[in-house]
Amino acid sequence: MNTYLRILKLLPAYKVELLLAFVCMVGFAVANGAMALLIGPVMKFLFSSEAATEIKLIPFNLYAVPRDKMLVAIPLAIIVVALIKGFGSYGQSYFMGYVGQGIVRDIRKKLYEHILGLPASYFSSTPTGVLISRLTNDVNLLHATTAEAVSTVLKQSLTIIVLAGVVISLDWKLALAASVAMPLSVYPMRKLGKRMKKISTRSQVSMGAMTALLHEAIAGVRIVKAFCMEGYEAARFQKENERYTAHQLKTIKVRSISSPLMETFGAVGFAVTIWYAAYRISHGTLKPETFISFFASVIMFYQPIKGLNGINLNIQQGLAAATRVFEVMDIRKEIEKPGARPAAALSRSIEFRNVFFKYGGEWVLKDINIEVGKGEVLAIVGSSGAGKTTFVNLIPRFYDVAEGSILMDGVDVRDLTLKSLRSQVSIVSQQVILFNDTVKKNIAYGDIEVGDTEIIRAARAANAHDFISRLPQGYDTLIGEGGVRLSGGERQRLSIARAIFKNAPILILDEATSSLDTESEMEVQKAIANLMEGRTTFVIAHRLSTVRKADRIIVLSNGSIKEIGGHEELLNSGGEYSRLYSLQFNG
Repeated sequence: MNTYLRILKLLPAYKVELLLAFVCMVGFAVANGAMALLIGPVMKFLFSSEAATEIKLIPFNLYAVPRDKMLVAIPLAIIVVALIKGFGSYGQSYFMGYVGQGIVRDIRKKLYEHILGLPASYFSSTPTGVLISRLTNDVNLLHATTAEAVSTVLKQSLTIIVLAGVVISLDWKLALAASVAMPLSVYPMRKLGKRMKKISTRSQVSMGAMTALLHEAIAGVRIVKAFCMEGYEAARFQKENERYTAHQLKTIKVRSISSPLMETFGAVGFAVTIWYAAYRISHGTLKPETFISFFASVIMFYQPIKGLNGINLNIQQGLAAATRVFEVMDIRKEIEKPGARPAAALSRSIEFRNVFFKYGGEWVLKDINIEVGKGEVLAIVGSSGAGKTTFVNLIPRFYDVAEGSILMDGVDVRDLTLKSLRSQVSIVSQQVILFNDTVKKNIAYGDIEVGDTEIIRAARAANAHDFISRLPQGYDTLIGEGGVRLSGGERQRLSIARAIFKNAPILILDEATSSLDTESEMEVQKAIANLMEGRTTFVIAHRLSTVRKADRIIVLSNGSIKEIGGHEELLNSGGEYSRLYSLQFNG
């Protein structure tokens, strides 16, 4: 119920459309009732030779219409009622469809914005494909619980109310006989609804897993092909595909049994009605034309009841999707303190003071204490898993410290606004992230309205201008997903150009050249030298030859700083740095 109420809270934004849809629903329901009332007089008019036909359009309002007038009135009335019913049906479908698509659009927008605001730790533990599935498949299913559900429930409920009034006004005793089977249908409707929600939840989980497998295989298609694992990946996908199909078949089974079950209960009501009507007609207490109108009304009456049962199954399916969507939306976004202040440009230092950090219950960094002055180059080295990347990720608050604090000019970074803090930091990493857009927009990412002069200046500083000029459309060339149309060195220089363009005072270089060939590395190193000029720089490198010129080097081991000093000093000390250096250069 709480989930459903959260969805319904989105409806007031569409008050006008909802009001118009409601007016159309009322018109449809009234026209439906009028059509049922007309059937009796029409039958009497067709099969009777009386001079006048008795019509009952409003409860307790009986009057006779001459036959010659009926000849014109009945066809005209049928056309008018049909037009009202048609316009009502079209209007409510369009307006409620507009509301439904609007709500789905709003939820998708909010979910996407929320996902972008989640902490980095969430993305470390959640497959990308699962998030894509929730943004697409799950959000689309919410349409069943918003406009579609509200539309059907209101439309069918109004129809039921009008038709109930018609059948009661025609003959309340017959109405009582016709409704004898209705209480019997409540229990199976509830059971089927619960079953549908359970199956739908499993189905959506399976769809998320299938999307994750698809994303992984396509993103890593070169590795898949290189290791000849197409068959293996296809088998993994097919296994999840079969599981999803099995859930969908169960959904079909629930829907398939729902309709005949409701028809069976309807048949019981019809049987009781016919038996009782035959008894009444034989005893002269029920007119045949009254029974015809009544019978038509009851047939129409059971249709919206079936519709409500069907929409109940859709609602349960949508609620399962809504639960999964709201699970993500309820995850706390990155925390920013109330009253957090903008960060000023770094003027003195960045200090790690008694910093501890744990991930998944395991301590990754322990009692880190170091102060890095403005313009200083600090290199971080150590074995894989020593905590090097985690160390630098704490500066822009991709993660928050578990204990201790990180200070920028004496101010805890947690007291600064996230936007202003991150505007102070540029990152160039081994895993280059580029977007399927033009070269120009990738360099100017974050300020895409800037003029070409600044973009070209940044590209020249990154030694990227020459290769960009050779591209088919130069700076307006689309580089493909992840920059697939560029070489590794070109992608890296483009990311450096982006960092130069940002012109942030703090620079993080995370294995920026480790995956490049010698020639590309030389070009990138020149670009990095331009980028580092005048900036406070944190360098992570496996190639220890790249950190010789660092002002200081820290050696991380098991999450702690084991050594600190210059290259020659550490090399001569015979400690961990010397061991790593010997392993790398002497085997």
